[in-house]
Amino acid sequence: MFNFFDEIKKTVKNFEPQELTSYNIVNISGKILYVEGHLGLTELGKERITFKVKKGRVTVEGENLCLAELADSTMKIVGDIKKFEVL
Repeated sequence: MFNFFDEIKKTVKNFEPQELTSYNIVNISGKILYVEGHLGLTELGKERITFKVKKGRVTVEGENLCLAELADSTMKIVGDIKKFEVL
């Protein structure tokens, strides 16, 4: 099965494979944020959603944010996504 993230990682030569296994985030037109590798939610609101990742956390800010899907290591956030920041 084709894996988008694996194919992109194969094209980058400057990193060791273990450096690229923590998490993946895809922002689709500022309306959907797809996440692989989260370690749990820490904040859930209509203007801010924060979750843990290996060695840090990610904050998503916007308007009318909604956690559309949550699984063990994946999630989908929808709304008007203004920014996301890895801390």
